[in-house]
Amino acid sequence: MNKHRNNRWTGMIALATVLCASAGAALAQDLSDGQLQEMRRNIDVFSGVMRESLGFNERRGVFSPRAGDVQGFYLAGQGIVLELITPLQGYRSTTSMQSLNSALEDLSSQLGSLMSRGVVSRPDLDALRDSMAMSLRSDEIAAFYREQMQQMSALLDIPAIEQALASAAASARNLSSLGEIDAEAMERMNQQMQTLREQLAQRLREAEALRQEIREQAIQTDAIPSEEIQASWEQAREQLELQVAALREQIAEQAQVLQQRNAVLEAERLAQWQRDVADLEDQVFAVVCDYASGLRALPDDEHLSLMMVGLGGQSADGRRPDRMHVFARSDLLACQRGDLDLQGLRSRAISYNF
Repeated sequence: MNKHRNNRWTGMIALATVLCASAGAALAQDLSDGQLQEMRRNIDVFSGVMRESLGFNERRGVFSPRAGDVQGFYLAGQGIVLELITPLQGYRSTTSMQSLNSALEDLSSQLGSLMSRGVVSRPDLDALRDSMAMSLRSDEIAAFYREQMQQMSALLDIPAIEQALASAAASARNLSSLGEIDAEAMERMNQQMQTLREQLAQRLREAEALRQEIREQAIQTDAIPSEEIQASWEQAREQLELQVAALREQIAEQAQVLQQRNAVLEAERLAQWQRDVADLEDQVFAVVCDYASGLRALPDDEHLSLMMVGLGGQSADGRRPDRMHVFARSDLLACQRGDLDLQGLRSRAISYNF
């Protein structure tokens, strides 16, 4: 975090240097060491007042860090910049289940597409074995058994089932980490997931046994099997297909329930977070209004900029923008005198996410 903060400050100072290049030399001559030291004292005192007023100095334990922090610096010709580190920015670091489920779906569809195109080979080398078996047969017999093998390959939609299992497990872990599922309920859910995985593994074993039976028949005989054998294979395939479909539906239903529960919880947490940010902003505006005189070293035509780290609205590219408020010094002093109320101060401030 300190490295990120230092990089941010270095970048802003560099930007200020570029913007003020034409007037920088003259301005630097006008700012004496004494003035800069006074500015530093103003920033330190004002930052301390904000930390105390906003409750950032509170500690949960002797060795715990403060609940938040305020640090500042001065940009010649522009004004004072205060960076607010608050507990609320931690909300943005939690896992987004919607993004996770979307990623799992993309991975599942890509895997299924690759396997269907033959780009990814199955780890059990079934395709190679089937190909070797078919190479020993005549065209007619080979065509028959090839169709049988293709039906077996299309029987199990493994990527979709695995994606649903992974999604359900991820949703359950997220609910558990947020305290929405107790340890006992989580254990029951894990056992239920394990049972579903074992059922899936059993269906896979049965499918492999049927595939092996068809493969051996293709190698050992020089004729198409009897109608009785074909009917037996068809019945076994249909039975497996029904079992797998029921299993897939059960897993998908459970994954959907957990996803919906996560979505509701996420919406509630987001709404509460937005209310907390709004309340914090109200406190910040009140503090800068009440203690504006503490910035007496700030030139009349410069500004106070507040950078509320990580508290901007959710951006489309997934970044965690900062919430920025820029105040003219004259507006702050007018608010302190009572010539401008907090709503008026808010309307005159330049506020944006960046």
